[in-house]
Formats: sequence, C-alpha cells, structure tokens
Amino acid sequence: MVDIAELSLNYLQKLGASNLNFLESECNKGELGAFVSFALSFPTQLLALVDTYNVLKSGIPNFCAVALALNDLGYKALGIRLDSGDLAYLSLEVRAFFKKVGALLVFYLISIINE
Repeated sequence: MVDIAELSLNYLQKLGASNLNFLESECNKGELGAFVSFALSFPTQLLALVDTYNVLKSGIPNFCAVALALNDLGYKALGIRLDSGDLAYLSLEVRAFFKKVGALLVFYLISIINE
C-alpha cells in the first residue's frame, strides 16, 4: 500500500534539495497536510488554493509535491488557484517554478475587485 503523505513528503524533500529558491523548512506542513487530505478525497479534482501562507515558499512547493505523488499513483492534479497578491508577478513565478519541476500543470487566477 502506498502512503501518499509519505510520498508527498519525499517529493517535498527532493524539490527542496533542487535549485528552486525555497527551503523545505519554510513550507507549512499544515498546508501540505491539507493538500494531501484533499488529494485523498478527490484524487482527480485537486485544485489547490496556494496563497494561504506564502505562494512561492510554501504553497507551490507543497502543491507540486502532492501533484507529483498523485502522478505516481496514476492521477493528475488539475492545478492551482491564486486569488490575492500581485497576480501578474505570481503567475510568471508559478509558471517558471512549474517549468523547473517539469510539471505540466494548469493554474487559475481568480481575483475579486471591489472598487
């Protein structure tokens, strides 16, 4: 039996050891646990909100770790959701991160503007 949480942690360690401009210790493990729980419940529908803590230092690495683990199990994550911050900047940084990881992932930008 495969443990998706352990597999995700292994991928997070591998990603952290790569030159991806984040430290594994900076990743929020609660967020990783939430992504793993969502993936267990909905393995074909993982669309993660990654701007809860820090998009580039936690959300994206955690998401990629879980997405890669799902891929090993024959599933494909749908992508990520950004709904706050500098969406133009973050979308470029996320796309660059995905390219470095080699993940063919989609991301959605959602912004609510109240003016």
